Amino acid sequence: MPAISFPVGGERELRLDLFRGLALWLIFIDHLPPNLLTWFTIRNYGFSDATEIFIFISGYTAAFVYGRAMLQSGFVVATARVLRRVWQIYVAHVFLFTIFLAEISYVATSFENPLYSEEMGIMDFLKQPDVTIVQALLLRFRPVNMDVLPLYIVLMLFLPLILWVMKWRESICYSCSAHGARWAAPGECRGFFRRRSRCGFRLPTCSRRSASR
Repeated sequence: MPAISFPVGGERELRLDLFRGLALWLIFIDHLPPNLLTWFTIRNYGFSDATEIFIFISGYTAAFVYGRAMLQSGFVVATARVLRRVWQIYVAHVFLFTIFLAEISYVATSFENPLYSEEMGIMDFLKQPDVTIVQALLLRFRPVNMDVLPLYIVLMLFLPLILWVMKWRESICYSCSAHGARWAAPGECRGFFRRRSRCGFRLPTCSRRSASR
């Protein structure tokens, strides 16, 4: 029996839209100058900010949608739908990247302030536009605040394989995700995990030897 299960019905999950919208508002507030509202965002009280929440909910939504397609239509059809979505996100990123470069270049030229271009991370484009455009199309050049969609594109490319593994061996995905989160966590969070490990708390592992302890 498949390990992935979904609620019956094709209605839109409004709870995901709600929390994703709240995450976008928190991201917007975090980019404002320091004020009263910025003290109420989660980046002041945790190991991450609302960007991680947005990525997590987007990944959950993608698994919710394309996991259903994989169960109903098979791996090939679900992969084709994922790749089509990746292409749409890629086109949107290139479009936003073009508008971003045009806007920042115009503002920096109008105010004759080269530090503005340096702060926004487009100095390489102004010096070598031909090379930088190629790097941008390969998702290697990312100006300030333009790295979320490239990250989402790369993660979506791995989604068909992840869903296929979850369909048959979901424990492998859970264990690898836990260890990946532990490896990618900031120093404060890794210290928390180490203290928990000394107290007898251990993250799940992929090996049979550890599972037998």
